[in-house]
Order: sequence, then structure tokens, then C-alpha cells
Amino acid sequence: MSKNTSLDLDSIYLEYKDYIFRTCILYLKDYHLAEDCTQNVFIKIYRKIHTFKRKSSLKTWITGICINTCKDMIKKKRHIESIDETTPDISTDIESQISVTEAVMSLPLKIREVVILYYYREFTMKEVAEFTHTKISNVEYRLRRARALLKDMLGDDFCE
Repeated sequence: MSKNTSLDLDSIYLEYKDYIFRTCILYLKDYHLAEDCTQNVFIKIYRKIHTFKRKSSLKTWITGICINTCKDMIKKKRHIESIDETTPDISTDIESQISVTEAVMSLPLKIREVVILYYYREFTMKEVAEFTHTKISNVEYRLRRARALLKDMLGDDFCE
């Protein structure tokens, strides 16, 4: 970053505020928690911008901060019902009414996380593995598991 970091930070905020908020929503499944988390992400970015070493893209670095902040918030707010990590039972009569996004949001966190990063944020499997601190084979497994769960939930509406 240049010496005048306030200009850089302003442009970072303008460029990434919506991206970060949407990512927080996908992780936390709660609008108000996502707002708080977005604010926390930018506080961390402002405090740690000097540590950005350009070994990855700025977007990748910011996404890492965002994911870790979401995970921290989930750990702190586990008692909140909106962050329930279990897959709910979906009765067959409402199965056809559920949207893909709702189905994805109902996946367990570890599976939902790779779906968000791979399909919604379009990161490579290698990048997803780095973000989740796991092996590529685990990412592949979680994506297969996600597709199977989504197929069960969405039935004929599911398109791989």
C-alpha cells in the first residue's frame, strides 16, 4: 500500500463492503450478525493492512480475514438459534418449495463453507483448502457431500 493508507483503506472499503457483507450473510445466516461481522472485518483490515505482503491477491487476503472473523463470531454466538449447524429435516411436501440458497444455508457449516467459497466466491479447490486449513481431498469430499445433500433436499429441482 502507499504511504497514504487512508485513501487506500477508503477505496478498499468501497470496493469490498458488499462482497464482505454477502460473504458474512452466507456464513452467519443472520442479517444483523452479518452487519456486525462486516464491521469487525474492516476493523481488522484497518489494523492489519500493513501486514499484507502481496503473496496473494488483496481479495484473497480480505476473504481470509472475513472467513476467520465469521468463524470467530460463530464460536462466540453458538447459542443463537440462527447459527444452528445441523441440517434440518425437510418434509417431502415442502421439499419442492425450498430454494437452492435456502438449501445451501441449511447445510452443516463445514460443508456450507466449501460450497460458498467454491461456487459462490469462485475460488479454486486449492484456495478453498488453504482457507479452510484442510487438504484438497477434504474439499472434494465436502463438495460431493454437499451435492448429495442438496440433491436429497431439492429432488428434481437440483441441477449439478
